[in-house]
Amino acid sequence: MPLYERPSELPEYGFEAPVYVNPTDYIDFKNGYTDTLNHRRSRWAEHFSRKSVARSRKLKRFCRKGIPPASRPEIWMMVSGAKSRMEASPGLYLEAVSKEPDNKIMSVILADLPRTFPENVFFKNFTDPESKLPSLKRVLVAFAAQFPEVGYCQGFNYITAMLLLVLRGSPEANEERAFWLLDALINHILPPYYSDDMVSVRRDCMVLGDLIKLRDPALNSIVVNSGVNYTTLCAKWFICLYADVLPIETTMRIFDCLFYEGDKILFRAGFALIRLHRNHLLQCHEFPELLTTFRSMCHDKQTLWCHEFLQAMFTLPGNLSRKTIEELRQSAERRVLEENLS
Repeated sequence: MPLYERPSELPEYGFEAPVYVNPTDYIDFKNGYTDTLNHRRSRWAEHFSRKSVARSRKLKRFCRKGIPPASRPEIWMMVSGAKSRMEASPGLYLEAVSKEPDNKIMSVILADLPRTFPENVFFKNFTDPESKLPSLKRVLVAFAAQFPEVGYCQGFNYITAMLLLVLRGSPEANEERAFWLLDALINHILPPYYSDDMVSVRRDCMVLGDLIKLRDPALNSIVVNSGVNYTTLCAKWFICLYADVLPIETTMRIFDCLFYEGDKILFRAGFALIRLHRNHLLQCHEFPELLTTFRSMCHDKQTLWCHEFLQAMFTLPGNLSRKTIEELRQSAERRVLEENLS
């Protein structure tokens, strides 16, 4: 993949412009997506200003088309249930942040902090007045202390960092809301991905593979014949919820839908990501080139163009019902448990 010189400006959220698309394409993307955001902003203002925002078919449709950045904190808090749980437990975050998890968990958190988006201006220097690293540490420590049955798992750092980049307000207010959004994801929206045996992650990677097999057998054969499994290729997608996997705005667009619709969005994203790169993948015949393609396809023009990527998420897989996913999960979980016994 060719690398290009970065444009001089620093985009929103503190990430530098990507080097994996040429500057002209990146400017075209920014201009086009700015127009899209302006249109979505006016549509949100038209339909949801001066009204209490309640879950509805219209709100679901609007979340799929993208939440305006300024509205994301409020909408994410509301549709995820984080706001109601926060209001039902005033002071819980301050109590949790005063605790400390056990030393082993604390050492893992401290080791992961400098690895979290090191290229981002807000996560480069712990002592910088604008740094979000102190907030990231406090939220992760509070969550691990408050929910010792979950504790801390690698992946939480990227998810929480992304939440902190979205939230607007004082560090204290942002930390509390990030804590409750993380709680919504880990304890209410997602399956138990972060258990020691990773059964749920392995199962859902298998389910994604089964969806590919059902709807594109030729593409699935490429993966199977390479001798690699979908867990090796896709586990990070589910563990990090595509944070530190896809471009930042694309990930945020996925979160717009994840908070509203739940974990089946992760399958739509994975299916679209694989199918959009079908032609490249069909040319892979050995494990090394397949692995290289799976890594490179996460950062290219097709994933950067987030509005088009989201459209692909809801068209390429076709109808994807909760019933279908649960049936595939039952079969996949049996296979995972059989693997554990072998």
